[in-house]
Amino acid sequence: MITASRSLSLHVYALADMERVRTISKAHEAPVALMAVDPTSSLLATGSADGSVKVWDLRGGYCTHVFRGHGGVVSALCWHVESRRAGSSARGVQLITGCVDGKVRVWDLRGGAKAASKPTAVLHAHAGVVRGIGISSDGNTIVSGARDQTLVFWDWKEGRWTRRDIQLIHERIEALKFLPGTPWFATAGSKGILRVWDVSSGSEVTRQESTRETDSGAGWVSATHRGDNAHGDGHEHGGGGKDDVDDDDDDDDDELRGLMDALVSSESHAIVTVSATQDLAFFALHASSDTEPQLVQTHQLVGYNDEIVDVTLLEQQKFLAVASNNSQLRIYKLDTHDHDVSLVDGHADMVLSLDASPDSKWLVSGSKDQTARIWARVDDGRDSWTCLGICEGHAESVGCVKFARKSLEMTPFVVTASQDRTLKLWDLSQLTDDNRFTKLSSLITLKIHEKDINAIDIAPNNGLLVSGSQDRTVKVFRLNYTAPGKHTKPSATLDTLATCRGHKRGVWSVQFSPAEQAFASASSDQTVRMWSLQDFACVRVFEGHTGSVLRLQYLPSGAQIVSSGNDGLVKVWNVRDEECAVTVDAHEDKIWTLAVREETASTPLQIISGAADSTITLWSDTTAAVEAEKMAVAKEAVEREQQFTNLVLLKDYRNAIALAFQLDQPRRLLQLFSQVATSRPDYDAMASMDRLLADALGTRHVRGAAHDEDEDEDTRRGSITGLAAVDGILQTLPRSQLVQLLSYIRDWNTSSRTSPIAQLLLHAIVRQWDAEAILDAFEEARKQKDSHTGHAHGMSALSMLDGLMPYTERHYARVDRMLVESAMLDYTLQAMDSVLGVHGEEAMDDEGDMEEPSSRVLTDTARMDDDANDSDSDSDDAAMDESHV
Repeated sequence: MITASRSLSLHVYALADMERVRTISKAHEAPVALMAVDPTSSLLATGSADGSVKVWDLRGGYCTHVFRGHGGVVSALCWHVESRRAGSSARGVQLITGCVDGKVRVWDLRGGAKAASKPTAVLHAHAGVVRGIGISSDGNTIVSGARDQTLVFWDWKEGRWTRRDIQLIHERIEALKFLPGTPWFATAGSKGILRVWDVSSGSEVTRQESTRETDSGAGWVSATHRGDNAHGDGHEHGGGGKDDVDDDDDDDDDELRGLMDALVSSESHAIVTVSATQDLAFFALHASSDTEPQLVQTHQLVGYNDEIVDVTLLEQQKFLAVASNNSQLRIYKLDTHDHDVSLVDGHADMVLSLDASPDSKWLVSGSKDQTARIWARVDDGRDSWTCLGICEGHAESVGCVKFARKSLEMTPFVVTASQDRTLKLWDLSQLTDDNRFTKLSSLITLKIHEKDINAIDIAPNNGLLVSGSQDRTVKVFRLNYTAPGKHTKPSATLDTLATCRGHKRGVWSVQFSPAEQAFASASSDQTVRMWSLQDFACVRVFEGHTGSVLRLQYLPSGAQIVSSGNDGLVKVWNVRDEECAVTVDAHEDKIWTLAVREETASTPLQIISGAADSTITLWSDTTAAVEAEKMAVAKEAVEREQQFTNLVLLKDYRNAIALAFQLDQPRRLLQLFSQVATSRPDYDAMASMDRLLADALGTRHVRGAAHDEDEDEDTRRGSITGLAAVDGILQTLPRSQLVQLLSYIRDWNTSSRTSPIAQLLLHAIVRQWDAEAILDAFEEARKQKDSHTGHAHGMSALSMLDGLMPYTERHYARVDRMLVESAMLDYTLQAMDSVLGVHGEEAMDDEGDMEEPSSRVLTDTARMDDDANDSDSDSDDAAMDESHV
């Protein structure tokens, strides 16, 4: 694949993996306008805006020929490579070019660069830009097409090119391609119609079928491909059947409806057309000896949607009809991956509103062309749509359309509302799927608002109608429709029931509730209001949008409302409590339309949003999945908690500690270490104190010979944490868990209640880990990703020390103060006993129960000191809890 960029460079890619294999810098002095590769895929021709054509060797990447002398931008290229003649390896190679000066030039590449510096022929016939050139397979006929709406046939006779014929085809030609292995060629142009011609007779063989109405209102067929009327000028042009074509119509055709290019497969008769609206249409040419050739559209790709104005679901929610900022309707297939789109043509101006009948078989569209049209699907293999009826009578744009909600065998009527402030009810009782372009009659024409009508809706029983307008009001009407009988005509009446006031700006959307006697309205005042049908009072107000609320839809249950606005947000509201359940930042621009796709066995409940950012988004309801995930997480947490409890009961401390680390539950660890410390025997505490004292004094703790024979028991009795097994677990912790434990210790150390355990564990770590190993553990943890947050671990050794030192100094200062005070009280009590003496009987009675004065004073003092720190401890505990939630 070769691409040309505005940087004047050519890039060559290998299609297997899109790897760029070659770059040709500054191929021309001006941007490349078009390119063509010869049939052997060895040569590339590039035509530039500088008026030159260059030929490149694709294998070597160098330029072989330069053709100059064009009178402007090169506008068409065509290769002709002759077949090899018997007994010769050489074959003729010609390049035919077209230019904006209307001339066709033939260049011969056989004579080398010098001989090929001038064209072998210059053909004069066109008065406009030459856009298409083709040559027959035998090399004897050249056909050129130009924007002057002509086809010119050139024959090779007596050693020169001679003009055989010139035809006026009433269409600006943009592309001309010969079909391999046939005497036919195809043209594409401003009419948006692909046409096939016979090169010998110059007559049209077949053309693409069109959905546009003919002057007689008949002749409709199913498939079409036409450009968009994106500017909404309100004019509708014929499909190439008229003989008189003026310049103004051609300008509109070229810009709005035209085909810009056509490609032909070299291996088959498949043709791809490129429209002015960036759409691709795929055609197959079916030809046989018995029948005339036919062009059949097989696929449609839409490249650009423009501003999405409205959407609605069709045919059991399998299709999505889209009204974009043009005159065409686009029908998408849902739940498929073929991206095939049906383009429905008929309106002369921009489509503003859509609605589907209750059975989803009919579609109604309202347009700026002041009409509404009824459409039905045609079973032609491509799911095309045909126009059944036309509603004409409004004086301005039709901005709202709505089918009757209740129908037995068929939809009885449709209601339209316009910017002319009137509402019309159209009878559909005589309309069938066999009708085509039937002119419908209105049963009601009534002015119902003082400003533009933005929205209407019909109650599920067809008995009520509600409307919203730019005049800030919502009106409710009683609707009565009488179907036609054997001797009676259909009739309808519309009576005003109430005018609901409360919105401060224009109303954009209204809808009846499917579950209760109420309806909702959305307004530019950034609110959604819910009104009662009993007294027509506002019963609920939903506030939360930061801009105009443009559309609302009830979910099928009626318990929630979904709304969208020009803030690009989609919000789901709970009707009962007026709370916003979900807010989705859905689009980059205002969201004009919403549709709700009901849940089925294969698809969940979905919300479809269309916005001014040209995108359509489908949002699936994940409530069930989220709830199931929460239940699974809760179940797993309960199971792990039970597992932790079982491990502690079994005294499998290693696995219990590992599980607590995995769950990131510091309180579980604190309880475990506290339980181990409180269950420490007295002799183990004394042995641990002896060892600590010996370490502090720098002496070895000497044991007797009897004790040397039982070293393991002595070691267990001298554990740090209260159990030698726990000491061993702390000594062999993985480095990541060591850093995690130190972070817990830092937090525990901030509270006087948990500081003893924190100091005990800190003592055990410092005793059993050297400084370098601890620093290495922090360095490894800093580089690793935390398994819970996905971010690098933030605590360093320095920050850990900064968090430990102040509180440790505070705790030790408190202990020192407590010891000094207890010693003073102990001395005072002993002095009082020596002076006053101890009563014998009282002493004997209390001897068994009395504590030593020093221990009682020590206990009382500790309790008072703990109480004094309760306020600080509570706040510290709260901080610790919050940091580990």
